[in-house]
Amino acid sequence: MNRRNFLRNTGAISIPALMGGDLLGSSLKSLSQFIDPDSDKVLVLVRLAGGNDGLNTIIGRDQVENLREVRPKIALPDDYILELTTDVGIHGRMQGFQELFKEKLVGVVQAVGYPNHNRSHFRSTDIWQTGADSDEILPSGWFGRYLNRDHPEYPINYPNANFPHPLGMTMGKIINQTCQGRFDNMGITVDNPFSYAFISPGGNPTLPAGTHYKSEVEYIRRIINQNNTYGQAVQDAAIAGNSLVDTYPTTGFGDQLRDIAYMISGGLKTKIYIATLGGFDHHADQVQGGPDQGRHGNLLDQLSTAIKAFVDDLDALGLADRVIGMTYSEFGRQIRENASVGTDHGNAAPMFVFGNCVQGGVLGSNPVIDTEVDRGDGVPFQYDFRDVYGSLLRDWFELDDAIIRDTVAPEFQYLPIFSGCAGVLPVELMSFAATGLDKSIRLEWATASEVGNAGFKVERSQDGRNFHPIGKRAAGPQGEGVNEYRFDDELVEPGILYYYRLRQEDLDGAFEYSYIQTARIRGVGPGGWSVGLPSPNPVRSDSYLPVYTPQDSRAQFEIFNMSGVRVRTGNLVLQMGDNRVDLRSGSLPAGTYAFRLMTEKGESFNRKFIKR
Repeated sequence: MNRRNFLRNTGAISIPALMGGDLLGSSLKSLSQFIDPDSDKVLVLVRLAGGNDGLNTIIGRDQVENLREVRPKIALPDDYILELTTDVGIHGRMQGFQELFKEKLVGVVQAVGYPNHNRSHFRSTDIWQTGADSDEILPSGWFGRYLNRDHPEYPINYPNANFPHPLGMTMGKIINQTCQGRFDNMGITVDNPFSYAFISPGGNPTLPAGTHYKSEVEYIRRIINQNNTYGQAVQDAAIAGNSLVDTYPTTGFGDQLRDIAYMISGGLKTKIYIATLGGFDHHADQVQGGPDQGRHGNLLDQLSTAIKAFVDDLDALGLADRVIGMTYSEFGRQIRENASVGTDHGNAAPMFVFGNCVQGGVLGSNPVIDTEVDRGDGVPFQYDFRDVYGSLLRDWFELDDAIIRDTVAPEFQYLPIFSGCAGVLPVELMSFAATGLDKSIRLEWATASEVGNAGFKVERSQDGRNFHPIGKRAAGPQGEGVNEYRFDDELVEPGILYYYRLRQEDLDGAFEYSYIQTARIRGVGPGGWSVGLPSPNPVRSDSYLPVYTPQDSRAQFEIFNMSGVRVRTGNLVLQMGDNRVDLRSGSLPAGTYAFRLMTEKGESFNRKFIKR
């Protein structure tokens, strides 16, 4: 029996409500004032710095032959792919994640990204940490805005008796922008929680009143005092805490997660910890010495081993229901390998969520690999990263949708990722997938070791919360064999994201639900049109306009000079997902121009560019 089934059968899991109705209606009240300090929920955010190659991390088993054709040197052979489901595999060095996945303690979200993906390390990292659009600059981090709602006066009078501990923490020496508030960063950096260096405030001489010098020195004194007080609290918690497993890798990343376990178990009330595993920018020598060897395989081994140890540690410490984790990377890699046995900057990539209260399973479908894919193409995104953030805030921190739209995701689409505390199916669910076809959505699932199963009801929702039955399937042969099931939902409409779950019923009348899957009808992607900024600008012969379309589309364009004279026009045929539209500026004289793109539905986007 796996760990999640044991908890389900013993009734050990509970999900206390963190927020009441009155609190949801007020954005000024402090969330933390209404939480039992002994049961605060914690998020551990893991940054995979450099751009992780998602296609060699999570492998679509139905796409693997095409992947090997476009990646003849770095794609993994069958013997080096571990099975997650009948449709999805994982890199052979990630045995720890495979074990956690089988226990429903790790979930995979396929192809997470955003429209008009920016491939700059700095800019894309900024986008992921702030929650901005690709053509938008935000001064605050997505979690910092959430913390600001609870602590609008921060850092004045912090720490205090009610909040004596840091609100957020970045492991290392460089603060992460994720916790940047509207005025100050809401987190601190900690390199070694067991050894805090006290900073001398430098005395307290009288300062000349009414001067900038006085206000600046007072600010520095306040920050020093704050850091000293927080530092003492961090050190006290680390010393009081514990770690009960010895399987952490002897790496910097392993040390970060182990130290987080010490601090949480020692009583620190920090809401978010940010750890970093760097080195994923593999333009060359991604594979060395063997199909699963080399820089990328070594990093995935570190990631998997450290998180497996961390999850085991939380379980041993009795903290498993308080902590969840999530990985992110600024972008994935391009679909084709390059000439240096590496991969270049791409677009979307999978995210991992981990912990006792994540849904588990694989959300989304395998990215389709076209053997004729253009060099430079990345994986189109299926899910917007801000919807992942918003779903975490809804399910884990119990925020209202209106607040989520105001702080993180203006067009929030709920994703069932962090709603797993309620249990798992007693039968062994090997896989469960929802696939959008031209006019229907196909559900397929496979089970093993069915005992006493009366059958399945298929349930559907349009919001991820309110489900109703749409069909059923009788149970297959009982015993140790594999049973495969299929159900086609034909009562669906284009453009809608549908949520599906299975209700498995026992012969004695007991029942339980599967994890949730989502799908749209084929050809309909998330969101609406999005048009980025000309890049590079001033324009060159290779400059383009990044355009995202929710489905295969046609559009028109016009180019005007600054006198308002139309100097060029034409038609465009665009594929669903990210497109690069040539600015057609080659023969234009030097000057400033406006490029207008018009969709078939009458939407219009105007972007300026300069020709030198």
